[in-house]
Amino acid sequence: MLRIIPVWFFFLLMSWQLFAQELPPVASFEPELYNGGSQNWGLSQDESDFIYVANNEGLLEYNGQRWSTYPSPNETLVRSVKAHNGRIYTGMYMDFGYWERTASGALAYQSLCDNERDKMLPDEHFWNIILHEGYLVFQSLDQLFLYQPEEGSIRVITPEWGVSKVFKTAKSLYFSDQKQGLFRLEGGTAVAVLEQESPAVFITHLWGKAGELVLQTATDGCYRLEDGALKKTSLHPFLEGKSVYSASNLRLGGRAFGTVSNGVYVVGPDGELAYHLDQVDGLSNNTVLSLFEDARSNLWVGTDNGISCINLSSPFRKFTDNSGQLGTVHASAVHGGNLYLGSNQGLFVKSVNGGDLPRLVPGTRGQVWSLFQHQGVLFCGHDRGTFTIDGLRAESLGAQNGGTWGFVPVPGRPDLLLQGNYFGLSVLTLTSGRWLFRNKVDGFDYSARFLAASAESEAYISHEYRGVYGLKLDEGFRKVTDLKLYNTPEKGKNAGLTSFQDGVVYFSRDGVFTLQDFDGGFQRSAPLSNSISKTEYTSGKMTAEAKRLWFFTAESISFFHRGALSDDLQRQTIPVPSRLIDAKSGYENITPIGGDTLLIGTADGYLQLALSAVPLHQHQLYLTSATALPAAGNPIPLALGEEGEIPFEDHSVTFELAVASFEKYFIPRYQYRLLGLSEEWSGWSTESTISFPGLPYGEYVLEARSLLGRRSAENSVSYSFEVLRPWYASNWALVLYLLVTGLLIYLLHRSYTRYYRRKQKALQEESDQRLAAREREAELELIRINNQHLQQEISSKSRETAISTMSLVRKNELLQQIKDKLLSDQDPERRIQEVIKTIDHNIDEAETWNLFKEAFENTDQDFFKKVKELHPGLSPNDLKLCAYLRLNLSSKEIAPMLNISPRSVEVKRYRLRKKMNLEAKTGLVDYIMGI
Repeated sequence: MLRIIPVWFFFLLMSWQLFAQELPPVASFEPELYNGGSQNWGLSQDESDFIYVANNEGLLEYNGQRWSTYPSPNETLVRSVKAHNGRIYTGMYMDFGYWERTASGALAYQSLCDNERDKMLPDEHFWNIILHEGYLVFQSLDQLFLYQPEEGSIRVITPEWGVSKVFKTAKSLYFSDQKQGLFRLEGGTAVAVLEQESPAVFITHLWGKAGELVLQTATDGCYRLEDGALKKTSLHPFLEGKSVYSASNLRLGGRAFGTVSNGVYVVGPDGELAYHLDQVDGLSNNTVLSLFEDARSNLWVGTDNGISCINLSSPFRKFTDNSGQLGTVHASAVHGGNLYLGSNQGLFVKSVNGGDLPRLVPGTRGQVWSLFQHQGVLFCGHDRGTFTIDGLRAESLGAQNGGTWGFVPVPGRPDLLLQGNYFGLSVLTLTSGRWLFRNKVDGFDYSARFLAASAESEAYISHEYRGVYGLKLDEGFRKVTDLKLYNTPEKGKNAGLTSFQDGVVYFSRDGVFTLQDFDGGFQRSAPLSNSISKTEYTSGKMTAEAKRLWFFTAESISFFHRGALSDDLQRQTIPVPSRLIDAKSGYENITPIGGDTLLIGTADGYLQLALSAVPLHQHQLYLTSATALPAAGNPIPLALGEEGEIPFEDHSVTFELAVASFEKYFIPRYQYRLLGLSEEWSGWSTESTISFPGLPYGEYVLEARSLLGRRSAENSVSYSFEVLRPWYASNWALVLYLLVTGLLIYLLHRSYTRYYRRKQKALQEESDQRLAAREREAELELIRINNQHLQQEISSKSRETAISTMSLVRKNELLQQIKDKLLSDQDPERRIQEVIKTIDHNIDEAETWNLFKEAFENTDQDFFKKVKELHPGLSPNDLKLCAYLRLNLSSKEIAPMLNISPRSVEVKRYRLRKKMNLEAKTGLVDYIMGI
């Protein structure tokens, strides 16, 4: 058992080395993707660079973005296809013809056999179509139909032993018959070139070389035609024992051969094998039914189960480790004429330019994190520590500080090397020509995966979960003398840090930061950060070389470099999406391996990129379809060559754009805007389908443009269309709405007029009633007030009359008493005294005043109240005087009423003026009359 395992492992390793190789990219399409049959018999390309495939289910069209399937008219297999002058010619069972594009962009079929049915043989299939000298030659296994498109004429050539295959050279057209005899067409006549004896070799391909014909057979190797006989050659020994079914000449002089069960062999102009690709390398199937080289040197492979496109002109070459022995490549380096690959499986080595395959360096099985060259020595950072590498020999320097992440030189000390370990930093020293572990740096024990060094014994470390540290080391690089954890930049997932051109650069989702100094820390670089959007960011892992600082984003491989006219760093991009590169996130790596070739580590091997071969991608942008989408029912195609008109009920619109690019690593991007809806351009996107659901009615113009790699399309797309008004917004509907609206307005106006008139009349009547009621109330109030006033006057007059009457009665009584006294028998003197006494007794000034006051207040209400409010200091006598003056009585008239002289009245008036504080020019009577 111990002996069997090494033998088995040896054969497995040899098998892996035999079949693995650096290959051009391959894109494959399964039948489920292109929605057709499994077998693909022929391929061609039209003037728009669209690809057409003869398939079991009909004709396939691929515009670079989408596959379209057109079933054959008679529901048979399409065996052959040829694009020419805007037509797609196809051959099938008992029919051949062409497809032309309709106004909507779809293809429609027209048969050429309507008048040729009588010339066809039973059960005839058309297996090939060749364009030669203006004729399209439709080949069945029995006949050749020569079609002249300009004249529309068809000639038929029927060889005696049928037709096996047709071959075209620069000047001639050959065919082989069922006996494998070889003929050349001259003037429409078959001329024998080769007659074979039984058993004959089966000719699968023919080409000219140095004035001779070279023939590739199906299973018997390669021959040269010399003097009508076949001479075996040593060409293509790798095809010995293989079954060659299809072949194609390549534009640069090489050839491609498709086999049964062994895939595709691509041969250079010198006849040497360039590539061998099969299903393991990405082909859809190992049985190749057809081959075709397109205008950009992509080799299309129609197989027994799918379609593949090999990007022969791509700047990329891919080494795929299908066995899993190499694993994910973390680092690479060219050293001593060898290419070293560090992966999660160990360190592997191969020659840089040779055809050998990677071999494991003994003793390095495990995780390899980095490869670093310094003073002619290759250092390997390994999970088990540090190794120095010489050819296939690895010498361990130990793992005193855990695994080793990477290395940086110590400025000014070529004999020292600083390495970042799992648990801090350590120093290697050059002693007697050998590098040895010297010491662990005390004072820092965290993981130091991303490490950079600068002058003055400074080191900088990015820790994914802690942030960025700055360390000052002593002169001997044995301990940390000063440690800073910077607030800026903040820690970030997959953030990276590295030295570049005498500086230190940090890259995270927050942008690009550059080191100012130890105390100042890092500062965000606005120009560099603004050149990378946050949506692009995938990893901050950077790889520095002499003039470029490489990094990877979601949509590109990029690098910073100094400009030709400025020292400022500028960004350049190679627009290859990271999802296609398939590098391990956070461990991306890129290494120059000679010339302008770069090696990029991937999850299953590596990519080689030739920078000088990156194409400029000249291309055209096409609008391939415009479709209106009704709410129910099938989509409605729109004419592309004229302005589209879309009924409003179908006002959801979809457009399809296409760029005929078939490279695996360069994906076209699109940008568009819809004038009439928005003036703003959309963002760049790889999505080629544009949808506008529920557009309002109106006129629109779709504008679109594209980018392929770094180059814009040679054209832009513009398509005008109109979403028609709905029936309820048509001109007749608007007129009707206007009339109905006018009628409604008239009726409403009339109704409102009547209503408001009635309302106004009712309000007027109500107002009149209220006004009449108010007038009646006012009249009644006035009458009541007048009655009250009259009543007061009557009462006042009645009191005055009563007073006057009583006064008269008392006077009469007084006079009667005086009379009685005078007529009495008393002594005259005594009678006089009695009369005087009676008179004095009846003279009652207070009572007279009260009677006067009551009569006065009935006439002039509130007079005394007003005078008291204005002049509270007035005495009752003053009030009497005021009352007499209110009656406009003179001093003489007042004197007897106060029982004083007129002179005394004048004095009282003077004193009253003083108490009232009247000015000299103000008359006393006038003032009292005005109160």
